[in-house]
Amino acid sequence: MGIIYCLKPSRIFMNGKYITTIVVTLLLLLNIFVYSFFQESDENLQQKSIVFNSYNYEIYYESTGLLSDEQLHNQLYEIIRNHTVVSYNSVWEHLREVDEDPMNNANVILFYMQRSQSENDTCGDGNECTGQSWNREHVWPKSHGNFGTSMTKVAGTDLHSLRPVDNTVNSARSNKDFGNATNPHWECTECDSSADFWEPSDMTKGDAARSVFYMDVRYNGFGNEPDLTLVNGTTETSSEYGFLGDLCTLYDWHFTDPVSTFEINRNNEIYTIQGNRNPFVDNESFVREIWGDICEPQPVEDDSDLDNDGIVDSIDLCPEEDSTGYDGNYDGCLDDTDSDGVTDNVDIFPNNSSEWIDTDSDGVGDNSDVFPNNSSEWIDTDSDGVGDNSDMFPLDSSETLDSDLDGVGDNSDVFPNFPYEWIDSDSDGVGDNSDVFPNNSLEWIDTDSDGVGDNSDAFPLDPLESIDSDSDGVGDNSDSFPFDTKRYEVENSDNVTLLSVFVIILITFVIFRSKL
Repeated sequence: MGIIYCLKPSRIFMNGKYITTIVVTLLLLLNIFVYSFFQESDENLQQKSIVFNSYNYEIYYESTGLLSDEQLHNQLYEIIRNHTVVSYNSVWEHLREVDEDPMNNANVILFYMQRSQSENDTCGDGNECTGQSWNREHVWPKSHGNFGTSMTKVAGTDLHSLRPVDNTVNSARSNKDFGNATNPHWECTECDSSADFWEPSDMTKGDAARSVFYMDVRYNGFGNEPDLTLVNGTTETSSEYGFLGDLCTLYDWHFTDPVSTFEINRNNEIYTIQGNRNPFVDNESFVREIWGDICEPQPVEDDSDLDNDGIVDSIDLCPEEDSTGYDGNYDGCLDDTDSDGVTDNVDIFPNNSSEWIDTDSDGVGDNSDVFPNNSSEWIDTDSDGVGDNSDMFPLDSSETLDSDLDGVGDNSDVFPNFPYEWIDSDSDGVGDNSDVFPNNSLEWIDTDSDGVGDNSDAFPLDPLESIDSDSDGVGDNSDSFPFDTKRYEVENSDNVTLLSVFVIILITFVIFRSKL
């Protein structure tokens, strides 16, 4: 420092070329430093965040082991199912954080078209919707499972399936399935659509696939949560079944557009908020382990026999159907001899196209068996609800039983437990077969067979008498005075006297003759 103060102006001027060299050198070093700083920010900003939000993969996914297919699907569900549920209103701020543009922290990266947009140009939170504003996109549409945005159903506020998307692009995607399309969108020109499918830009196809793979595993209908399932083909909106397609197209997108650094960083950020991760971002091979057999079926060797029916798969028309014992033409398929749509191995009546089941094992098929659950009955000729085998009157719908076996059904038999009677024409309680007077409810017996019933016959044991008008004990037929009780009695006394006199005279005459 002291040396500099002792220099003369002429000395400084004479050494100007050295000073210029020093300044240029310093500027060059500063430029290199600045370039290196921003270059590192561009390439490693997210990597630093990853380190900051790091987790232990081996511990988090320890239980997956060597699992695959449905077992792996179920175990991943157990790993990610319990997480913090955020409100739908808070999603705005969370998206500003997890989808922040690493080159401009005042912007977010819009999904599908990858445009950097001001984080405040929102649409749907009270702000005016414009051609530049963004909204919250449910990558798995709410209508495919009808889960809405309620915190109780969880799925509608899950950040792993929510992305900031251009307002018009959000509307264009609507609730379409993911799949290959041919009509470019006017704004997101890298995106294509059709009546059924939405195809994102190539650089976001894998992101979309992994988002819905996560939703398929995370939501299986527990409690109020929806049951979401990826399927092949197109699907319909439904409140009961949360189907979304196209599975194998998404499977291909997952591998053609591998996980990006931005996606890894986003997964870490959501992990700090919700406490769960997207397994398919952490391990891309999980996709093949779960859905590989569906979307990448392995070629079958010529000598293989998957169904073990003795017909090699190369000529087996039904390679997954064991036709052993029911394959008369050796085509590998179960025979259906009667062509009723039921294969012979389960058809009880393989030669009868109108029958295939015999629930009560009575030898009569259910279709024609009036009593398919009663092995002792199958026909009801008179349609009275009682089978012919039990019906004593199979041709009479009004009768089924004959308790006294008299040939008359109980329903019309007045005396159902007495085999000698069945009709009581006069309703006197005495059957017509025993009733001497079947049409007279006051009579039923005629002991003396005089044609007058005992109840009204004054002399039920005397066939010559039936009436005693004067109640003198003498029937009208013998009573000279049927209406005069006393005169009959006097006349009766005179007759006795005359008889007595006649007897005395007769005795006297006999005695007199004997003495002569």
